[in-house]
Amino acid sequence: MSEVYRVRMMATATNLTASSYGKKKYNLTAPIDTNVASNYIKAVVAIASADGEAAQKEIDWFVEEQKLLGAPSDLIEENIIKFDGKNADIEQLLSGIHYDFPLNFRRCMLYQAIKMSRADGVYHDKEKAAVARAAQILGIDKSVVASLESLVEIEESADRLRLAIFETDV
Repeated sequence: MSEVYRVRMMATATNLTASSYGKKKYNLTAPIDTNVASNYIKAVVAIASADGEAAQKEIDWFVEEQKLLGAPSDLIEENIIKFDGKNADIEQLLSGIHYDFPLNFRRCMLYQAIKMSRADGVYHDKEKAAVARAAQILGIDKSVVASLESLVEIEESADRLRLAIFETDV
């Protein structure tokens, strides 16, 4: 089956199937409803846009992450590229949210929001506050948020270390 046909087929389906990357990175094993994926993606973009914009590097990181997870291009286009995250109401996006994921989607959402927020090299105070607010709405303890932020910092340090070992520009 061609990649173009597969992506079109996935876009018209009501469920998305996780890629091998999604299975490895996030242990996604069950299909994800497209409406759930849309709301999830919008919430991440809104959190990362809390500083007044989603920088191009932030958008690029999240688009690539969603592609790796197997999200179809129309879902990415509508919910990342065309979505006005800076004017979105994070509380409204997250209120009453219920996802039946085979992982703790709340923690995963905050992890991706932190990764996206830091993708431009700056974790702005307003982005950090939006992550904290989202965590509060989702019922996630501050210590978990600190752990997620530390995990992202460790991953960034490991990436820089690998590049330094390979003698590339860091």
